[in-house]
Amino acid sequence: MAPPPNIAIIGAGPAGLTLARLLQVHNIPCTVFEKDPTPAHRATNGGCLDLHPGSGQEAVKEAGLWDSYQKYARYSGQAYIISDETGQQQLNMRGLDLGRPEIDRPHLRRMLLDSLQPDTVRWNHKLVRVEEATAATKTPPTMHFEGGLVEQGFDLVVGADGAWSKVRDRLCSVPPFYAGLCGYELWFVDPDNACPDVSALTGDGSHWAVGRDERIISLQRQTDRSIQLYAFMRKNERWHQAESGVDDPSDPAQVKAVLLREFAGWAPQFRHAIEAANGIVIPRSLYMLHVGTRWLHKAGLTLIGDAAHLMTPFAGEGVNVAMHDALLLARSILAHPHDMVDQAAEQFEKDMFPRAKVFQQATWDSLQDRFDKDGNEKLAQGFRQVAEEFKNGSYVNDGSKPDALFM
Repeated sequence: MAPPPNIAIIGAGPAGLTLARLLQVHNIPCTVFEKDPTPAHRATNGGCLDLHPGSGQEAVKEAGLWDSYQKYARYSGQAYIISDETGQQQLNMRGLDLGRPEIDRPHLRRMLLDSLQPDTVRWNHKLVRVEEATAATKTPPTMHFEGGLVEQGFDLVVGADGAWSKVRDRLCSVPPFYAGLCGYELWFVDPDNACPDVSALTGDGSHWAVGRDERIISLQRQTDRSIQLYAFMRKNERWHQAESGVDDPSDPAQVKAVLLREFAGWAPQFRHAIEAANGIVIPRSLYMLHVGTRWLHKAGLTLIGDAAHLMTPFAGEGVNVAMHDALLLARSILAHPHDMVDQAAEQFEKDMFPRAKVFQQATWDSLQDRFDKDGNEKLAQGFRQVAEEFKNGSYVNDGSKPDALFM
C-alpha cells in the first residue's frame, strides 16, 4: 500500500487551517505555510462571521471541533437592525435563533490553530511562485518563497492564500477585479462606556444603514463588546489614492473628515458614530473574481476559498464556501487511493466550479440589491420573510443554498 500523500497548504486562513485539521484527523500529513510572521501579527482580521449549517458548521463538526466552537459562538449576534440614511428603521429583529451564531475571526483562527499538531504551521513563509508537478521527470510541485527558500517533497500544493493568491497565478491568468466599492473600517473600543449612544445604535448584533445615495454604514458587535464600523461607497478604483484627500489613511482625523463629507446628508446618529470612533482606521477596497471563474487542472496544484472564488462580503458566504471547500477536498483525498491525490484534487475542482458559481452569483446579486435606491427595503423584506418562515416552522437553514441575507 502506498504511503499517505504529503500535502502543502499555502495560507493559514479559515480554509487552509480547516483543511489541515481535517487531514490530520485522518492521519494525512500536511504543512501550512503562512506569510504572517506570527499568529498575532495582524491588528485586525475583520469582523465577525456567521457559520452556516451545511457548509461552515458542517466542516467544524467533521473536524471534531463542535464543542470548541460552541464556546465562542454568540447567538445574541443574530440580532439585526436595518434602517435608511435618515435613521428610519425598516426592521429591528431580536430574539430569533436562526442557527447561524456569530464568531469573531480571531477566535475562529485560534480554535483551528489550537486543534493542529505542533509545528504544523510554518510562519514567515511568503510564497513568491509555484510550479506544477512534471510527470516526465517525476518532479513534484515546487514552491519558491521570499528569501530564496525552495520547498519540494509534497504531493499536492493547495492554494488557500486568499485574494491575491500566488498559486492561482500559476493556474489562472485572470486576476480579481475591482467591485466598484471602497471605504473605511473604523473601530470602537469599550463603546458601552466611551460612546453608549453608538453602543445602543448597534445593539447586540448588526445594524445596517442602507442609503439611497449608493452608500452604506454597517455596525457590528464583537464578543468583547467592541464595535466595528464599515462605511462603503461606490467610487472608482483610484479614489483612495487620488481623490479622497487623505494623505495618511491610518490617521483617524483625516479619515473621519472625509467620511463626514461623504455622508453629509445622513442622520446625526450615523455622523456621530463616525466622529466617536476611537480605535484604528483601515482603508478598504473590495475586489472579486468573475462569477464562474475556472481553470484547467495542473498536476499537483489546486485552490480553495478566496483563492478559488473571491467574493465581496454582501451575502456572508465567503468563509462558509471556503470551509466547505476544505471539507470536500479532504473527503475527495480520503476517497481516492493514496497514490491518486492529484486525481482527487481534479475531481474536487470539477465539483467545486458549479457549486461555487451559485454562491458567487448570489453574492453579486446581493451587492447590487444593497446599493440599489431601495436596498434597505429589499434587505428588510428578506429578513421579514425569514422571520415569518421561522415562526411558522417552514424555515430551512441547512446551508444547501445561499439566501443572500446574512453578512
